[in-house]
Amino acid sequence: MHTLWQDIRFAVRMLIKNWSVTAIIIVVLALGIGANTAIFSVVNAALLRPLPYNDPDKLVRLSEDSPQVPQMSISYPNFIDWREQNKVFSGIAAMQFRSLNLTGTGEPERLAGRAVSAELFDVLGIKPALGRSFATEEDRPGANPVCIISYGLWQRRFGSDPALVSKQISLSGASYTVVGVLPASYAYGSPTDVFVPIGLRADEMKERGSHPGIYAVARLKPGVTVESARAELIAMALRISEQYGMKGNSATLTPLKEVFVGDIRTTLLILLGAVGFVLAIACANVANLLLARAATRQKEMAIRTALGAGRLRIIRQLLTESILLSLLGGTIGVLVALWGIDLLRTASANSLPSTAVIKLDGRVLLFTLIVSLLTGVIFGLVPAFAAAKTDLHDTLKEGGRSSTAGGRRSWLRSTLVVTEVALSLVLLVGAGLLIRSFVRILNTDPGFKPQNLMTMQLARNVKEGEGGKALNFFNDLNARIAGLPGVESAAFSNGMPLAQTADTSFAIVGRPKPEPGKQPQTMLYITSPDYLKAMGIRLVKGRFFTAQDKQNSPRVAVIDETFARQQFPDQEALGQRLAGDGKDNPDAEIVGVVGHVKHFGLDGEERVQLQLYLPFNQAPDDALPSIAPRMNLVIRTTADPLSLTAAVRREVQALDPNQPVYNVSTMEQTLDQSLVTQRLSMTLLTFLAALALILAAVGIYGVMSYTVTQRSHEIGIRMAIGAQPRDVFKMVIGRGMILALIGVAFGLVGAFSLTRLMATMLFGVGPTDPATFISIAVLLTGVALLACYVPSRRATKVDPLVALRYE
Repeated sequence: MHTLWQDIRFAVRMLIKNWSVTAIIIVVLALGIGANTAIFSVVNAALLRPLPYNDPDKLVRLSEDSPQVPQMSISYPNFIDWREQNKVFSGIAAMQFRSLNLTGTGEPERLAGRAVSAELFDVLGIKPALGRSFATEEDRPGANPVCIISYGLWQRRFGSDPALVSKQISLSGASYTVVGVLPASYAYGSPTDVFVPIGLRADEMKERGSHPGIYAVARLKPGVTVESARAELIAMALRISEQYGMKGNSATLTPLKEVFVGDIRTTLLILLGAVGFVLAIACANVANLLLARAATRQKEMAIRTALGAGRLRIIRQLLTESILLSLLGGTIGVLVALWGIDLLRTASANSLPSTAVIKLDGRVLLFTLIVSLLTGVIFGLVPAFAAAKTDLHDTLKEGGRSSTAGGRRSWLRSTLVVTEVALSLVLLVGAGLLIRSFVRILNTDPGFKPQNLMTMQLARNVKEGEGGKALNFFNDLNARIAGLPGVESAAFSNGMPLAQTADTSFAIVGRPKPEPGKQPQTMLYITSPDYLKAMGIRLVKGRFFTAQDKQNSPRVAVIDETFARQQFPDQEALGQRLAGDGKDNPDAEIVGVVGHVKHFGLDGEERVQLQLYLPFNQAPDDALPSIAPRMNLVIRTTADPLSLTAAVRREVQALDPNQPVYNVSTMEQTLDQSLVTQRLSMTLLTFLAALALILAAVGIYGVMSYTVTQRSHEIGIRMAIGAQPRDVFKMVIGRGMILALIGVAFGLVGAFSLTRLMATMLFGVGPTDPATFISIAVLLTGVALLACYVPSRRATKVDPLVALRYE
């Protein structure tokens, strides 16, 4: 211990003595270690930390499968059968998005809600902070309406009033008794303000072929594996679908952790690997600096050896210095990481699972400590072993500058530079691919014109038999908004691109009726007459809807070009008829074909490709109660769309003071938000690649500068016997470029192998895109040439008389 303390004190003195080199090393290490810590904090939050539920590894999500639509929502009757007939789950709970209007307590507000079965909180292992969970008898038709609210809503709208439990609040025109308040830590999927029993409206979900957005979460019984539960679920689902004539319908079981992590796992692991490359480049740079410094300490090491110090003793001393450096770099790196974590927390707010809380916890700090120690050992070993091999005889005699140790160090420095260049090229190629992919996404036609387009949502509560009132409300509101100054056109629709839209099955008149469970599916938009025009959706043939398409006029429909191409490949789509289901919903004639809209994002792959538009004014009266609660206003303006927000709100309030307006946004903002994950990945990898490029350039410059210093005697001799400055320039720059080109060659091989892992992150660009590989190789070669230029020019300025002077 006494010897170790001596080593530490001596290391501190040496670091202070060479404070400029020490500062550079600490800054380089702080950047590398800080970046690793910040990215690891995200990986820890999203991938490593368990879900905040009781025994989370036992939780799974259940969904239905059909031959047309994989992993679709569950019909409510099937959920009841699964719950009653399964033998592998200790509990199954249903969840369905169901937003509600909060009125009677200040400004009306649209609440993000979920209709859930009574078992949900028991299945998750969540206990309310106040009150209780739902009782079984409350989860059925005719029960007294009750609700559980979130901690955030309890604070925001009710002032954290503990007496709120057992009081009533008004939700979408009905009185609900608050029976509980969830803990602040509760998170599942998107933020939720209020929960109501799903069984209250069970009578509205009796159709087994209907899939009203219900998904289930289940807890495995003790001893049951995911594989055995999956097999049991599939067998049960197939049996039930056969029993009720839904042949071919099955089910999917997915561990809940996989549902939350989704595609972000690949992105995070690639970023963690990229930041590891940056740290490796930083280590190579620091090792080069320490090798250069070791050359100035040859006589010191020789004297230590002469006084009896063994090789291991010298290695230990030098490793103590390097580990001390890395710990100092790691300490400052934590501060860098705190700044980086704040940025990542903001940038990834909509990219990570709601359960992922990014913070600097004990696991992250332990990771930083381990990385710091390993970094110190890695970059310290090469200089330490090189210094320990100092030749005592050659070093102590004058002229020892040309010793074999110098040659060994030169080889090591060259190897480190080649490594830096190779790793930098891999990162640069990855960043280049993401940039090209992102540009392709931005240049993708969304199928509509997002400029000067504002959207907002309204949820209209419609009771049975009051469909006409809802129709009048929306038509009156549409006319009011269309007449506002600055409004070019206004419309409304039950669905919007990049938002939730209903799916429906369909049949074509004159064709055999599809078997149950095998009906083709289409996305369904129910719109006002001006919707397609307001959205800027291209008319391919036929016409848009008009004000004359009313209840008493022939039923009409508009389809997109994908629908026309798939369903009428050798026929004219116009004039074809879609089959209705009765007197109140007769057949509809196709009167128009429009362009396809990228509903699931600019890079999204629609699982339901076809798109169907029907006039809102022709919607059956009994369908309006399910359409009106999720209507979207679309407003195309001649100026800044958001400047009209207050005016639109006034028009809504004039018609109904209890009608909330929510999710106000421009379509450009919506498109931008849909690309947040891709933008985050591209930005982070580009930043890391740029940092790697700078470190590699510094490494090349440092090696070549040191080479010129070490070879100044040789250069002086060459110039004294007739060598021209251009010959010296070619010699020095040639050596540097050879190292750079070797590194580029190794980097191309590495990039060709590793970028294949990025295939799922790319759009319109292959993982081995030749243009990207060639351009990045040229860029890195150019940067290397610049890094070699300055030392090469300095070599031509060597004065032979000064270089040949006896030292």
